[in-house]
Amino acid sequence: MIQPKARIMNLPFQKPLFEEFISHALKKFEQHLREEKMKEGTITQRMRGAREFARFLTDRPHRYREHTTGTI
Repeated sequence: MIQPKARIMNLPFQKPLFEEFISHALKKFEQHLREEKMKEGTITQRMRGAREFARFLTDRPHRYREHTTGTI
C-alpha cells in the first residue's frame, strides 16, 4: 500500500519551529567551532556533516552527488 505524502501546513511564520531551532543550533555550533580556534578546513568539514544531519532530521536528505555546502 502506498502511503500519501504528509501535507505541509500553512503557518503564519516562514519556517516550521523545528527548522528554525535547527538553523539556530547550526549557527551556534559554527560559532563554537570558531571560538575553539579550529582550522577553516576542519570547520568546513564539521559544518558539512552537521548540515547533512540537520537535513536528515528535517526529512530532506540530500540527493546523490548533491553539494551539501549550503544551509538548511
